[in-house]
Formats: sequence, structure tokens, C-alpha cells
Amino acid sequence: MRLKMKVYFFILPVLVGFFAAQLVNADYGAPGSSTNPVISRSYADKVLGPLREQVASLSEEITVLQQQSVVKPFDDVPATHWAYDSIMFMVDKGILKGTGPGYFSPDRPARRSEFAVIMVKALNLPVENTELNFKDVQTKHWAYSFIAAAQKAGLMSGYPDGTFKPDKEVTRGEMAVILVRAFGLEKTGTATEFSDVPSDYWAAEAILTLADNKITKGYEDRTFRPSLPVRRSEAAIFLAKSIDPSRREN
Repeated sequence: MRLKMKVYFFILPVLVGFFAAQLVNADYGAPGSSTNPVISRSYADKVLGPLREQVASLSEEITVLQQQSVVKPFDDVPATHWAYDSIMFMVDKGILKGTGPGYFSPDRPARRSEFAVIMVKALNLPVENTELNFKDVQTKHWAYSFIAAAQKAGLMSGYPDGTFKPDKEVTRGEMAVILVRAFGLEKTGTATEFSDVPSDYWAAEAILTLADNKITKGYEDRTFRPSLPVRRSEAAIFLAKSIDPSRREN
């Protein structure tokens, strides 16, 4: 579509300019004279009329293509939003989507079912012929196949009581573990440790690995707050940096 639009934008001004020049010249002298070397106005109206109609039709088609190519931002994510670029990046890739017409809900915590869907899409994992046996995720659940695919890939697991808790919020510590597993990130020991993540914390290794890979630097007070729920805007940023290393902080 982009190539087609580029061609249209190049041809349209040329055609319009050519027709305009011919019609202006047609006001003076007889056809073929020095003041009218090409055509008369009557000849232009008769012969070039259909071409003008084609140009008008072409212009309308360009307008439609322009409208289709524009990514409309969400009403609750203006261009000034701190996570706008990452959210749009993930939406363009088809990994994230809104929560309703015109809304992304950037401050809403991400649920475990949502995160399973996000990770499966980010890694392009197959969802066909996948099964799971969590007693709180029936086959009719909207994210059943994605949860099954995430479990099969070793990204997410259930709880000791045999549940998955699909509506439970994903914590920042859980997210760190999932991302490290998903993208094969390795710890280098170059990042400063967080004051609220002791070495014996269950997700400490994964959290420090994210920091080593410049996917996170925590909060300004040097905390990571691993027990806090991950907001959808934060998930977009962490994922964008995990997928595209050029987005990571220097």
C-alpha cells in the first residue's frame, strides 16, 4: 500500500500541472500557433475531460489510503503520554490492543490471562493443539489456547492448588521472570542492586537480569517494587525494550 501511495503522490502533481499548463496555453491563438503550441480549450474539454475525471478519482483514492494508513491514538493515551511511543509500537505489531473503542486503559493492571496472550503473540507461539488442566480455566475461556501455549513454552505456570488464576494481577517480579524466560536474557552483574530486592528474594535473579540488560532501572529511590501490579503502560514499555534492544537505555 505504501508503494502504491508513493507512486500516486508522484504522478498526481505531474498530471495536474500538465493539464493546467495546456489549458492556460489554450486561451491564446489558434491550435498549433506559437501562442498555442498544443491544444485549444474546446479540444481540451473534449479529449482531456475523461482524464480529468480519472485524476479526480485518483485523488479520492489517495484520500482513502491516507485515512487507512493513519494509526489513530487512543483517547486515554495522548501523544504526550509518557508511554505513548512504546504503546503505539506494541499496538502496531499487533501484540497489544485496546480495552474498548478508543481506549487502552494504560493505568489498569495487566491480568495473568492478558499477559499470557501478550507473550504468546510477542513470540509468535503456536496456539493450535494446546491443552491445559487448570481447574479454573475451562476450554471456553477466551484466553484458554494462549494460556496453554504460554505454559507449554515454559513461560508461565500455575499454583500448587492446581489453579492458574487468570484474573489475578501480574506483579512486577512475576513479569521479570517471564521476560527473562521468554527472551533468554542473561545476567551480567553490571547493574546496581535494588534496595527492596534482597538476594534471597525469589525473583531477584530475574529482576537484576532486566536491569543488567537496561530494560529497567527501577524507581528514582533505587527500588523496584516487585510486589506491585504491572500496569498496561508499563507492560508495553518492558516488552518494547525486550523485543527491540535499540529502545533500551544507555
